[in-house]
Amino acid sequence: MIYRLLRQIIKLSLFIYFKKIVVTGKNNIPAAGPMIIVANHPNTLIDPLIITSITKQKIGFIANAGLFSNKILARIFNFFNVIPIYRKKDILHGEKPDNRTAFSKCHEYLSKGNTILTFPEGSSLYELNLREIKTGTARIALSYEELQSFDGNLKILPIALDYSDSIQFRSNISVTVSEPISIDKYKRAYANNDFKTVLKLTEYIRKELAKSIPQTYSKTQEEFLVKSYKFYITFSEPMTDLQLDTKKSLALRNQVSKALIYTLEHHPDLYYDIQTAVLSFFKLLTEERLTPGFFTDHFLQKNKVMVCLNYFLKFIFLAPVYIFGLLINYLPYIIPSRVFKALKIDIEYKASVEMITGLLLFPLFYSLEIWLFRQYISSDFSYTLLLFLAFLISGYVAMYYWTEIKRFRRVINFYFFMNSERKRKLLQLRDEILTNMGKARESII
Repeated sequence: MIYRLLRQIIKLSLFIYFKKIVVTGKNNIPAAGPMIIVANHPNTLIDPLIITSITKQKIGFIANAGLFSNKILARIFNFFNVIPIYRKKDILHGEKPDNRTAFSKCHEYLSKGNTILTFPEGSSLYELNLREIKTGTARIALSYEELQSFDGNLKILPIALDYSDSIQFRSNISVTVSEPISIDKYKRAYANNDFKTVLKLTEYIRKELAKSIPQTYSKTQEEFLVKSYKFYITFSEPMTDLQLDTKKSLALRNQVSKALIYTLEHHPDLYYDIQTAVLSFFKLLTEERLTPGFFTDHFLQKNKVMVCLNYFLKFIFLAPVYIFGLLINYLPYIIPSRVFKALKIDIEYKASVEMITGLLLFPLFYSLEIWLFRQYISSDFSYTLLLFLAFLISGYVAMYYWTEIKRFRRVINFYFFMNSERKRKLLQLRDEILTNMGKARESII
């Protein structure tokens, strides 16, 4: 009962915090266990919440033993069937991790037809990369099947998580569920050489996850991928379509990643030419506080008077709703980000802290404001319901309004303050990048 209630709360929180969550292959999720779900881990506490929200069965978790050092947290984790796994960093220097007890608990939990979620990378980092996959998942699965004489019907379900920006409020998420991996087919190989079979299964898990995740191998390459993707969707794809089609947008980023890796391997000179131009292009944009869209032919052909007039009319028309939404939602909206900054913890925890803090603050503030309204203005239920809807609608309008204000500042800067020589430089870089991207595309085809 508690688990089902929490899952509904989690679904609502994810719906509010993220713009869109696209799930591909949901029909691949078995109706029941025993099953081990394996996933990449870019976003700390958010990752298990997303996977829990798309599965019907109750899930147990494998987590770092260091989280169990707090007695209160340990009790909570035990209630939710969290099994501690010891890593080298969780024990004293010189000792070896002993996870026999943890493996036994996993075997017992799976034997009841349950499902366990594990993140085989072993840690969470905010980066576009699938890190080294640890062998623990394969060892648990194969040892479990060995105890069941390879008749336990255990499945491993790979789920790949790809965030458009894992720390950004209202970003998008792609969740790709691959076909379940049957363990019984490894029976003969495991009997002949258990060590090699563990490595073989681990590599297969890695390949299944890697198929749906953009790959980079350094921070520079990651920056290049992010900016190349942004450039490509601005100048080579209809941006409006991609805004409406999140699945296509995230899949396209994966394709751009693979294209860049291919170009680096087969045409390194062309790769570095594109990289230099792209990074220079975005460096100039950052200095001018602009976005790539200002240098599309579509925007350059617009009448500046009409553009500014459109913004003015929009601001005047929406101003009352914006002011109301700002007054009602500002504190619960701003406090979560301040809480994260005050905690001074790793950036990977940003989304988790902000979402959980917001989950507590928004109902608290809304309840207080509705109580004040009912105490001093009207206790009529219909008015209360309308007020609550006004809170939600005005909140979204306030976010949109503020975004448009920031865009309008960039418009004013572009039209009236930007140096014309810099505009020409950016247009030259744009054309150079488009030409070289065309060459790269031809070489792949």
